[in-house]
Amino acid sequence: LRNIMSKKLMLYGANGYTSRLIIKELVGQNIKPILAGRNKEKITNLAEKHGFNSSIFSLEKSDVIDEELKKIDVLINAAGPYSLTARPLIDSCIRTKTHYIDITGEIDIFVYAKSKHKEAKDAGIIICPGVGFDVIPTDCLSNLLKDKLPDANQLNICFFSENGKPSIGTAKTSIEGLSNGGRIRKDGIIEQVPLAHSVKEIDYGQGSKMAMSIPWGDVATAYYTTGIQNIIVYIPRSKAGINKIRKQRKWLFILKSKFVQNYLKNIMEKKIINGGDTDEQRSKSKMWVWAEVKNKVGKIESGYFQVANGYDVTGYGAMFFAKNLMEKKFDGGYYTPSLLLGPNIVESLPGFSGIKFSNS
Repeated sequence: LRNIMSKKLMLYGANGYTSRLIIKELVGQNIKPILAGRNKEKITNLAEKHGFNSSIFSLEKSDVIDEELKKIDVLINAAGPYSLTARPLIDSCIRTKTHYIDITGEIDIFVYAKSKHKEAKDAGIIICPGVGFDVIPTDCLSNLLKDKLPDANQLNICFFSENGKPSIGTAKTSIEGLSNGGRIRKDGIIEQVPLAHSVKEIDYGQGSKMAMSIPWGDVATAYYTTGIQNIIVYIPRSKAGINKIRKQRKWLFILKSKFVQNYLKNIMEKKIINGGDTDEQRSKSKMWVWAEVKNKVGKIESGYFQVANGYDVTGYGAMFFAKNLMEKKFDGGYYTPSLLLGPNIVESLPGFSGIKFSNS
């Protein structure tokens, strides 16, 4: 316990919706983070409320970030969109020998983090983005299924939320992501494809449902975890919904405009009350996670399970990984969540139902 008390943890982007859930989990473990970010008023008030220290800084200047991080052992980056925050913070963590974790689901951030493996290893630090609902549950399931079918060359993943709504941060990140269309991994390479490029019928314990492909973090991480060359991530959508998206694809290029992105983000902000669902609303919504692996002769291993609302899983995941990094020693480098702490960590996630495996 003394070891963890002497370690310093910083939560950057501490005034966001998901950060409130991370703080709640940290308080439950008697861990006192330094709350950090750009919004002086919100972060100072939050820190005073909890009796924590705070630090106000933006990410424009690398020497400013380095000065803030050089006394920190572990950084949780909860400030999305990560396209703006992850690179400067990862780079600074390498220079200051600070462990880096975040809760992104953005493919490009995972690719960037992986490219920093050698530098992180040399610095003796861990870089492990995606320690929230993106991508702990799907990463663990992919890892476990690969164990069951070691010669698998194809991986399909699907997840969906029952009743849950996105936070403002997630909604804003989605708007940016949509402008890039879809992405899959084919023969080991990440390929740009149209949105809803692939459609599949999936049964994850509720009867067969239509699902469409989306550009999700596992297109990067599941490959690093399993080495499987062909990966597609899906979410359920009705046939009518899929057709509508396919019709709208030709207009998605306008989302590349910063003006249009900002306009949509402002609309989202007005629509999403209090930043996201209340505790009570979240307690009524569950996440379903399903995946299958297939080999060249058509053998299939699949599995599915339920966990709590994605934001509760994220709050827990960020705390759990930070606590492990504060308590234990690890060999430096880039890791996916299941490669760092093992695929069985899925069993500790809130609301975990147990995995129902099947094969054919």
